[in-house]
Amino acid sequence: MLTICLCEALEVNTGSHDRNPVTASKHHLKKRHLRFAIYYKDSGIGKFSIPCYCADGGHGRSHWHCPMCSKILQRTKDYKIHITNHGVEMTDKSTVELQPTTVLLETLQTDGEDRTTGYKSACQKCGIHFTTTSNLRRHERLQHGQEQQPMLCIDAKNAIYVTPKDLHGPRVPIHIRKSFALQIVLCELEECWDFMKAQAQRGNPGKECRHLVRTHHARPYAPPPPLCLNSLEQMADKHVLSEPEKQECQGMNSRACLEGVDCVYPIFWEEHELSERCVYFSVYTGLKDKWCQFGRTRVSFDTKSGNWKCLCEHKRDRCVHKYLSMWWLFQERPELLRNALDISAESVDVLEEVELDAEEAVQISPGRDDLY
Repeated sequence: MLTICLCEALEVNTGSHDRNPVTASKHHLKKRHLRFAIYYKDSGIGKFSIPCYCADGGHGRSHWHCPMCSKILQRTKDYKIHITNHGVEMTDKSTVELQPTTVLLETLQTDGEDRTTGYKSACQKCGIHFTTTSNLRRHERLQHGQEQQPMLCIDAKNAIYVTPKDLHGPRVPIHIRKSFALQIVLCELEECWDFMKAQAQRGNPGKECRHLVRTHHARPYAPPPPLCLNSLEQMADKHVLSEPEKQECQGMNSRACLEGVDCVYPIFWEEHELSERCVYFSVYTGLKDKWCQFGRTRVSFDTKSGNWKCLCEHKRDRCVHKYLSMWWLFQERPELLRNALDISAESVDVLEEVELDAEEAVQISPGRDDLY
C-alpha cells in the first residue's frame, strides 16, 4: 500500500489549502524533503532536521525549528550554529541516510491515517483536542512548554506586564508593554530591541521576543490592596520614616491615584512555585527614563538579609521607591520586615510592637479618607 505524503506532517505546509497530496515514495522524500536536511548526532544518536514552511515562520518562507528549544531561525547557517551550541555534533548525511527515509515513511503513514479518519489529537496535559498534530505541538509549546514563565498584568490601563527576565537563577522581573488597541509592543530590555529589529530586517516585522510571547498566557489584572494613610502614620510614629519621607511617599501615592494606576504592585513568585527569598515590587515613578521606561521602576527586598535594591537613578541607600515598598510590606506583610527596618539600636526592642500594631491596622477596613 502506498502512503500519501501530506507534507503538513513534516511541518512544511505553506499555508495553501489547495495542495495536492502526492505519493510518499523514497524518490519524493529524498528530492522534496531530505534534499535540504541537516544531519547531526545528539548523545550518539543520529538525527536530522528539515526546513519548515509553517505559518510560525511568516510569509510562507522556509525556516528551521530548533528541536531542543522553541527558537525559530530563518537562515540555515544560523540554525547550524544554534544547534551546535546545544552540544550536538554535525555529521555527514551519508552516515544516517537510510534511517531518515524509514522514519519519514512511518510518520507519514501514521499522520495520513489520522487525517483520513478525522482523528483529533488530544493534549496530554489539559485534554484539548486538535485537528492536526502541528496545532497540538504549537499549543503544547505555548501553554505547557518548559520555558513557560509567569506573566502578570500590573497595569490594565497602560497594558504593562511583568515577567521573569531569565529562565534560571533569580527570577528578576522586567516590565513589558503590549496592546494591539494602543499599537504598543515593547520590552524594556535592549537585547530584545536588537532581536526584534534584526527580525524585522529579515522580513519578520511581527516577531516578538521571548518575554512578549508570554502574554499568550498572562494572568488578568488583579488590583493589590491599596496603600492606607493610617499605616503610613504608624510608620512615622514608630520612627521608621521621617516626616519628610512620609510626605514624599504620600505625594507619590496621590499622583499615582490621580493617574488611575497602582502606586505599588507586589510580585510574589512563590505563588508560581519559584523562589520565595526575594520579593519584588513594581513602583510608580511618574517619570520616563532609562531606568523607568514605562513610568515604573523595580524594587527588590531580600527577606533573609533584609537588603533593599532599586533601579532608581539616585543610587542611594534610601529612596522614595523603597519607602513606598516598605509601606506596603508594613501594612500587608509586616512579618517580612524583621530584618529590613532601618532603625537605631535603641529602637530594636519596639520592632515586635511595630509588627503587632501593623497587623491590627490591616484588620480594620479603611474608610474613604484613608485611601490615597
